[in-house]
Amino acid sequence: MIALGHVLLTLLLIAVGVWLWRQRAPLDVPARGAITAALLGLGLAAGASVLLSLGALPGASELAHTQRILGLAAQNLSLPLLGLAALYLGLGLRWQPANWGRILLGLMAAFELTRRMDLLHSYQWLINCTALLIMLLACLRVLGNDRRPLPMALVCAAGTLAPLLQPGAAPLADLYGASGALLSLYPALLGAALAVGLLSEQAHNRPTSDAAASGDDS
Repeated sequence: MIALGHVLLTLLLIAVGVWLWRQRAPLDVPARGAITAALLGLGLAAGASVLLSLGALPGASELAHTQRILGLAAQNLSLPLLGLAALYLGLGLRWQPANWGRILLGLMAAFELTRRMDLLHSYQWLINCTALLIMLLACLRVLGNDRRPLPMALVCAAGTLAPLLQPGAAPLADLYGASGALLSLYPALLGAALAVGLLSEQAHNRPTSDAAASGDDS
C-alpha cells in the first residue's frame, strides 16, 4: 500500500512538473530560472518517491543507498527551492541566474554543517518552515490581484506541518523512508508547486512588452 502511494505521488509530481514546464514558456528569462529551480525541487521529490515505490521489488536493495541520498536531498531542498521560487515570482525579483546555483550550494552547505553538529532535525524544521513563510509572503503580496495562490500555499502549509502531530517526526520525512506520514506529502508538495505556477502568471514575470500590453488592457 505504501509503494502504491508513492507511485501515485510520483505520477502527480510528474504531471504538475509538466504543467510548470509549460508555464515557463511565456515568461521572461529570469522568471524561467525560478521555474527551473522549482522543477529541480519537484524532481528530487519525484526521484526519491519512485525509488521508494520500487523498494518492495526483488533486487531493489541495491537502490537503497541511492534512495536515501535522494530522499535526504528532497527533504532538505525541495520545499526551500519551491519557496524561493514562489518568493521570486510573487515579488518580481530580479537577480542573475547564477545566484540559483549559489543558493543551492548554500543550502547543501547548511545541511552538511547541521548534520555534523547533530542539529539536523531542528534545521529541517527551520528551513522548511522558512520556506513556508516566504511562500505565504509571496502569495499575500499578489493577493489584491490574484487570490488563487494563497489557498495553495495554505494547503502546502497543512501538509508540511502535519508531522507535528507525531512527536519527533520531521517534515517531508516520508521522502527518506516510511514514517507514517506519506499522505502529508501530497498537499505539501503539490500545494507548493501549484502556488509557484500560479505566481508565475503575474504580469511582472512576462517579457516587458507583454507586461505593458497586459497593463494597458486592464
